[in-house]
Amino acid sequence: MLETMLYDGWKDLVRAFLITLLAYPLLILLLRTFGKRTLTKANMFDFIVTVTYGATLASILTSSHVSLAEGAVILLMLTVLQYAASKGMMNSRRIENVLKADPSFLYREGEFYDEELQRQRLRVDDLKAKVRQQGMSSLDNVQAIVLEGDGSISVIKKDNGSTHDALEGIDNSRT
Repeated sequence: MLETMLYDGWKDLVRAFLITLLAYPLLILLLRTFGKRTLTKANMFDFIVTVTYGATLASILTSSHVSLAEGAVILLMLTVLQYAASKGMMNSRRIENVLKADPSFLYREGEFYDEELQRQRLRVDDLKAKVRQQGMSSLDNVQAIVLEGDGSISVIKKDNGSTHDALEGIDNSRT
């Protein structure tokens, strides 16, 4: 058993070599053809597609039960669906509302939004850690902390001379 874990013959090695040689350029070609937007992770849908690309490529490369043709169809369909979804979001507010989560305030102007923190299953300590990761030692330097639609957390530093127009339209009642 130990010997097959380390080496199970040339057949599997040749398969891994050839599949990698073909599958990786295929994925690159798809991503270049459909543009940079394919990997932006601007929202949850994009994040899911990006993770699924990796899982699909891994399955193609490591599983003899998934042929290159099957993997290519899956990668192509994921790319086409992501392209269609992003086009749909550009052209339809209804599609955008279904596929894209709105950002929400977790902290603003010295006040934690406790209901939103509970709803999003976050703790004040999580936000303080994010502030420290931004190189700040005090919440006094923070204008706002926003949970973005893609699940990332943005820490907005105080800037007295700015208009804060990037914070306009964030409405916790819609999230």
